[in-house]
Amino acid sequence: MNPDQIAATLTMEVDALRLLHRVVDNAYTNWPGGDADEQACLLLMKNQLYAALMTHLYETNSI
Repeated sequence: MNPDQIAATLTMEVDALRLLHRVVDNAYTNWPGGDADEQACLLLMKNQLYAALMTHLYETNSI
């Protein structure tokens, strides 16, 4: 990923977040090869989505 790119923020329900994580994980797991930057981007996205899920879980159980 290019560090000069503009960051974006998404707002979604947790079910959509889980689905998006599953889709990105599937794309990473079944990556057919090619541009290594694409694979690295998928891994980064997968990890960031997982972190968002864990943050949500922590925050909802801390109340």
